[in-house]
Amino acid sequence: MPESTFLERLDQAFKDFNEPLPERASALICVLVDHWQDLREEYGYAGLFALRKQMRPQFDRHFDQVDDALVLSESGLVALVQGQDIDSLRESSRALFQALSSRTYEIGGDQAAVTVSLGFCAFDLRYTDGSQMLTEAVSRTEDLRRHGGNQWLPVTASISAAQASVDHRRMLGLLMQSLRNNSVRVVFQALLSTRGEDIHCFQMLPRLKAADGELIPAAEFLPVARSARLLPTLDRWILNRAVQLLSEQYRHDSVRLFVSQADELLVDEKRRKQFATQLEASSALGDRLVLDFHLTDAMSHLKGTEALLAIARDQGIGICLSLVDDHSNWQLLQERLRCDYLRMAPEFVLRLAKSDDLAHDLDELTGPVREQGTRIIMPMIEDAGAAAHLWSSSIDYLQGNIIQMAQERIQLGD
Repeated sequence: MPESTFLERLDQAFKDFNEPLPERASALICVLVDHWQDLREEYGYAGLFALRKQMRPQFDRHFDQVDDALVLSESGLVALVQGQDIDSLRESSRALFQALSSRTYEIGGDQAAVTVSLGFCAFDLRYTDGSQMLTEAVSRTEDLRRHGGNQWLPVTASISAAQASVDHRRMLGLLMQSLRNNSVRVVFQALLSTRGEDIHCFQMLPRLKAADGELIPAAEFLPVARSARLLPTLDRWILNRAVQLLSEQYRHDSVRLFVSQADELLVDEKRRKQFATQLEASSALGDRLVLDFHLTDAMSHLKGTEALLAIARDQGIGICLSLVDDHSNWQLLQERLRCDYLRMAPEFVLRLAKSDDLAHDLDELTGPVREQGTRIIMPMIEDAGAAAHLWSSSIDYLQGNIIQMAQERIQLGD
């Protein structure tokens, strides 16, 4: 098959895979004959071509659908295969590897036994296109052969944190693949109570894990998620993860999780009803789950926010409004947007740490809402001096790297 036709089919298959619910699973199979130079010396190119011709039917025997197969070189083939799911394709590729390496081949009037290196490359949203995936599959299989061969290798996309940070397409692919594979990571940052609470409070933060093991912070991929309209999907994922943790792993621990959300629950009535049903089904969330929204989102959707506040009160979960400062509408925060927690804006925290006058103003601002039961959170505390200065202010929680760096596991102490 002409190379251009194969690449066109591959690119089209990759575009189909990018659909929200692809109809079939797809993968690339790269097969390279080990020690092919020795075979060439013994049988010439005619022998290599005969060997390759006998290998080709094995693809059809092991896969339901072989869309295209391309002669990669005198010593190899690459094929685009499809099936019901990726697990069955993976197992079929293992069986193909065993079949190719265990049989004998008729070459030049004799029989020859060979071994192969086989790379199995499942379609992955971390690739930017089919051509990049083909390059990765072939180069990784070539590396496998150079190191002795006779192995089956799963080829996975290798996007480093640095690559994702400078290429929005790669970042988007990493995010989409992580959501599809349920492999988004979370870290936890403690909130230190200034009033000596018995419950341990943590903010739950999403992370993407790059190929080099580095965890990419949310600030780097949330803009990409927003532009691709993936924020609702990401929000639902992290909220479901929080509910699962509180209902299972930390069901009997004194743990409260703060979970940031965009505006879907404020805008979409159907989504609020689904969430209310989810809360009713769990008995482990009361006073242990807090949803965190930007104040500007709440102000832009007052009716939806009031509806969600009512659901939260009925089910015993908390609501936090973030990015609050001395210029916010505090009267509204006492009335229609009365909530359980207010998280101050980082810029305000910086000003507060340097100003005794602003600290006095804070007491006046927060007094009425604190009397109603609203608690005040100071985030982004990065040095001991700021923590000491704020400790005696009208606040209830301190949060930041000086308090505790974000960790992959919740640390409850002894």
